[in-house]
Amino acid sequence: MRKSEFKILVHELNKIAKSTMDLKQPEYTNNDEDILYNFKTTGERLNISALKVWGIFMEKQISSINAHINNANINRAESLESRFADVLNYAYLGLALFRERDK
Repeated sequence: MRKSEFKILVHELNKIAKSTMDLKQPEYTNNDEDILYNFKTTGERLNISALKVWGIFMEKQISSINAHINNANINRAESLESRFADVLNYAYLGLALFRERDK
């Protein structure tokens, strides 16, 4: 892949990630101002840390991508672009959780 093509891919993936975040955020945060609301409340219900919840959710995305690595013909419930966009979003959210923890 040429550098110019890769630059377009990165731009498109970031656009999908932002759109996904904007679309899903109200539901996941229950319209709370805390962007990390879902991880924290799920952690409280399950008696685990918000970071562990994040790790489980991130692993779900990685697991799906690995399924496609291992079987090119597997049914795609979501597009690969969507999965990779979610990985980007989880990376942002994970870093936010670490920053909060380390304050």
